Amino acid sequence: MLRKYHLYAVGICAAIALGAAGCSAGVNAETTADSSVTAEANKEETTMNDTTVVESVTGAIESMEESQPEIPQSIRIYGPVTKMEDGRLSIDNQSGMSTSGEIILNVADDMTYILDAMTGLPVALEDVKDGDTIYAYIGPAMTMSLPPMTNAVMIFTNLPADAKAPDYVEVKSMVTDAATSKSVLTAADGAEFTLAEDCNIFPYLTRNIVTLDDLTQGKKCVVWSDDENTASKIMLFAE
Repeated sequence: MLRKYHLYAVGICAAIALGAAGCSAGVNAETTADSSVTAEANKEETTMNDTTVVESVTGAIESMEESQPEIPQSIRIYGPVTKMEDGRLSIDNQSGMSTSGEIILNVADDMTYILDAMTGLPVALEDVKDGDTIYAYIGPAMTMSLPPMTNAVMIFTNLPADAKAPDYVEVKSMVTDAATSKSVLTAADGAEFTLAEDCNIFPYLTRNIVTLDDLTQGKKCVVWSDDENTASKIMLFAE
């Protein structure tokens, strides 16, 4: 009887041991499976994070900043002029610039300089005679009327037939070569003038003393030069 009890006890212990082993194996299997899934997910995430996508871009790349429109420069025209009753001038444009033929020029004291082409001194509108050839700098805006109409910024008159008209320019830069002491004035429209050694620089209608240092960017001036653009004198405006 005692032996039978021992056999039952041994059987029960064996069953308990086998059950515990089975549970442990199941837990280990589940843990292993979960670890495998987690590792695979981490691997995929790492692969996706480490992958850099580069797109090929063709064509010109434009700046995001808005480009500033270029401000047009004034245009020089010339031709014989006729005075009109309303104080404006009618010019027969023969320059090949802007519109050929008749153009009406608006002239006003607060807008237009009328200067003697040789001295740079002011000339009254009444002193401009019919048939005189003038050089006029006009703004870029012009009406679509016939004849077209525009504003005159600068007018040169009393120019001898064999003389070169002066240039009315806006200074872009003034550079002096230290080695040669040669100075070059570059205008906003790209024209370049080499200053003669004895180039006279003087102000418009004042007795102020002006020098090369006053010819800074944005300043307006009249330049008298020869056919090689060698400047003999420069008249500087205060504005």
